[in-house]
Amino acid sequence: MQQLLVALTLVACVTDASAQDTTIGAGKVEIGGFPMGGTFFVGGDDNKEVDFNVYSAGANATYYFTDRAALEGEFSISFGLAQDVFFNRSEVLHIQMPNVWTYFANLVFFPAGSAGKRMPFYVTGGIGAVSLQSRQPTRQFGYDVDSVGFESFIAENIGGGVKIFRGAAAPDWGFRADYRYLIVNSNADAPAFFAKAKNRAGHRITFGVLFTWKR
Repeated sequence: MQQLLVALTLVACVTDASAQDTTIGAGKVEIGGFPMGGTFFVGGDDNKEVDFNVYSAGANATYYFTDRAALEGEFSISFGLAQDVFFNRSEVLHIQMPNVWTYFANLVFFPAGSAGKRMPFYVTGGIGAVSLQSRQPTRQFGYDVDSVGFESFIAENIGGGVKIFRGAAAPDWGFRADYRYLIVNSNADAPAFFAKAKNRAGHRITFGVLFTWKR
């Protein structure tokens, strides 16, 4: 009986030490992806500028300088699914939109820190580019695949979100919910369909997974 008690005590101590050794929260280098998301471009005037929505997916990599500050690089592709839009003050029914590619470098700040936190929240902002990719159905909008392959715009983003790290069962894995407000700067060389004469805005919401590659 005494030997059994000693054995149980040793197992409990090892289990407790293992739990203490398990690191919860952010590490040093993190990679992630967001297979689910949407971007809603607004600010068009229903004449030449068009409001439209796209399905967004992408990937990112994050390097933590400190417990509170990190640098993030991300790219995404948004698929221009068929939808009804207003163009030249007329409704165009069930027409596919251009695909949209984005590239951003962001600074991420965690007000309450990220180390040891199961659900650290953050604010972020950055600069990069938004590119519209022409397709056969977008010819009527000035995005002709034979003459305009990609049209790019300098862009900024601000936003925030939360990272949800799993517990001891999978400490290196987690989830992420993110919102960004996109500011797309005008480009005088672009077709009138999008951000030729004035800046455009977008609202992007994404849900993804993350993996701590290095602690």
